[in-house]
Amino acid sequence: MLEFIRQRAGSWLVKIILGAIIVVFIFWGVGSFRARQANLLAKVNGEPITLLQFQRLYQERLDQLERMFRGQLNQQLLKQINLPQQVFEDLVRRVLLQQAAQKMGIKVTADEIRLAIAQIHVFQEKGRFSPERYRLILRQMRLTPQAFENEVRVQLLEAKLRHLLTAPVVATTNEAREFFNFENEALKVGYIKLAISSFTGQIKPTEKELQAYFKAHQQAYKTNLKIQLTYYLLPFSQVGKGVKVSEAEVKQYYEAHKDQTFLLPEARKLRHILVVVKPGEKEEEARQRAEKILAQIKSPKDFAAVAKKYSEDPHSKKDGGELGFVTKKELFPSLQEPVFKAKEGEIIGPLRSPMGYHIILVEKIRPKGYVPLEKVRDQIVAHLKEQKIKALAWDKANKIYDKIVLSGGLSKWAAKEHVKLGQTPLFSVESPPNLPILTPKVLSAAQKLEEGELGPPLEVSSGIVIFKLARKDEPHIPPFSQVKEQVKADYILAKAKELAAQKARAILKALLDGHTDIIEKEGLKLQQTPYFKRKNALQDSGLPAPVALKATTLGRKGQWLEEPVATAKAFYLLELIDYKKPDPKAFAQEKKAYISRLTQQKREQAFASWYAYLRETAEIKVYQKLPNP
Repeated sequence: MLEFIRQRAGSWLVKIILGAIIVVFIFWGVGSFRARQANLLAKVNGEPITLLQFQRLYQERLDQLERMFRGQLNQQLLKQINLPQQVFEDLVRRVLLQQAAQKMGIKVTADEIRLAIAQIHVFQEKGRFSPERYRLILRQMRLTPQAFENEVRVQLLEAKLRHLLTAPVVATTNEAREFFNFENEALKVGYIKLAISSFTGQIKPTEKELQAYFKAHQQAYKTNLKIQLTYYLLPFSQVGKGVKVSEAEVKQYYEAHKDQTFLLPEARKLRHILVVVKPGEKEEEARQRAEKILAQIKSPKDFAAVAKKYSEDPHSKKDGGELGFVTKKELFPSLQEPVFKAKEGEIIGPLRSPMGYHIILVEKIRPKGYVPLEKVRDQIVAHLKEQKIKALAWDKANKIYDKIVLSGGLSKWAAKEHVKLGQTPLFSVESPPNLPILTPKVLSAAQKLEEGELGPPLEVSSGIVIFKLARKDEPHIPPFSQVKEQVKADYILAKAKELAAQKARAILKALLDGHTDIIEKEGLKLQQTPYFKRKNALQDSGLPAPVALKATTLGRKGQWLEEPVATAKAFYLLELIDYKKPDPKAFAQEKKAYISRLTQQKREQAFASWYAYLRETAEIKVYQKLPNP
């Protein structure tokens, strides 16, 4: 029965069956206590994390990744980053930080969230926050304002915690000087390179050794799941031909969404003169300076000229202090009431804000109203057209799906309707081909099917795809005969690495004992890098990255690194040939930058250590295996 429903999820018949099931659930109360228990994913110090929270955040993160990789996101990458575990840890972190903030009395207010969002450049037009642009961009990102504002709240809360806990952590001048000297010391490093490939000729494996190696490493040769899909794509472009949006529909949408989307709050066109409280200056002195400037303004006509001369706001000074139209919520709390009680043409101040003292001219008042329909007509038409096309496409896709089921399968339907089907190559789900229909949702659904089974209709970027799993090769360990050549190559490489490592350790032991003549005896060469600063080792040393990083740990002239450094192709033995100390005078020029940088590093380490302790000592109970949507 479940299989029947799964195959026909879009069918009218299944909708009737599901409707009956829903009625039974309503009357019998299934889904109350049991549903709450099933929805519980974990508890963090007694506070629940639900499956719904996990699914919502997982989808947000998945959408972000899909936008970042522009449709190139695949299952292999998703597996590597282990997105479910990342999302779970993010939820745990949020709960722990919220609990810690409550204990410390730290809160994030709605005004702080609004101010933070208003300052995000992407939501601004001509330097001012645009509510229309804000809602439009969130729609494009498939985020609700509530979800986005909650993300901002989480970030602000963490920022406040960081500041409270780490503000006392400051790097000293001596620490900064030591850090500067270490980073800028120039090293010349000698190195001996033993290529692994030079040992492969010594390895002559027998059939018995290869079979034993294969038996010991069977899992390394296990194949990945491979699948092949046959599919029909119903393009939106095909369905959308002739789709139009009437003027009546545009007006109806506009009226229905006026208060939610197109409302413009009261705004006031302002000019201001800012007087900043300078370091060491008393509050009263700054206020008196502002009062003297205010006295020079005889009428609103004088304001722009006085602002150009005296304002200490570098952004608006050249424009005569012009700020444009500003809503109440965009102002600092201390400015909101005075500004929005003032009359048109009135000059008020000095008023104190975190920036300093403001003298403000209310140039014009724009009453509360709505964005004119003409300004948003194109936006509404595009939105309604997209909705219509998708609705038509889904309606058509569901009808096609029903016909496919009644025809006995996708191929039989295609033959009957003379429709050409698409087919993917047989591919590993770990590295799928770059085909637009192979989205993470399609791949996830396909892996759950049996060979020959029809999947559910799914939306992709260009339309709706209906597919069946044409072939499924389960992961398996192939017979030795099929992978013998690969086993042989792997065996020879592994043994060559062992020989190279033994030789490298033997040579290093002799060098540490003072027998430098071993270099010549073994027919090797001590090569040298140019001088390079520790901070530029990766770029300037000419050594592979892991070798260069190890080289920076050398500190004594003539010192050999006590372990060979391995790369995929060679082993390296390292000696510090020479070093040059940095110019002491150079530190004075970079002192502030190094103190700032080291302070930031110390604060990051301090906060990370604090959170690690918080996470380690928390009582976290996980009630279900993490879902992989």
